[in-house]
Amino acid sequence: MKPLTIHGRIDEQGRVLLPVIVIAADGHELEVEATVSLEFGGAMAISEELAKRLGWRRMGARRVVVGFETVRMDHYLGTMALGGEPHQVVVLGGIKRQAIIGEKFLAGRKLTLDFATSKVMLE
Repeated sequence: MKPLTIHGRIDEQGRVLLPVIVIAADGHELEVEATVSLEFGGAMAISEELAKRLGWRRMGARRVVVGFETVRMDHYLGTMALGGEPHQVVVLGGIKRQAIIGEKFLAGRKLTLDFATSKVMLE
């Protein structure tokens, strides 16, 4: 079976964006556009407000290195899908910008960027 291809885009600031489906505790699905960050070793980070709105279970807090500083961030058990079956992953909550997906959720996939056409493909 051929892997499902996800189409994203490169925005005006050069950020690589992919659509991610986040699934609320009640089963409601919401598509969010997430920035790809190869410097983020986790699966996903979202705003605290979105994590609470989704009804995801809070699992405590942990210290995380963000840039040049260490900050305390809550982490949640969330369900999300990136072009396939939904998976439960640990999601960091508390970022002030749009969602971020990292290395853990991209592992084993092929990411193709075409800056000439501003297109992104994830297989």
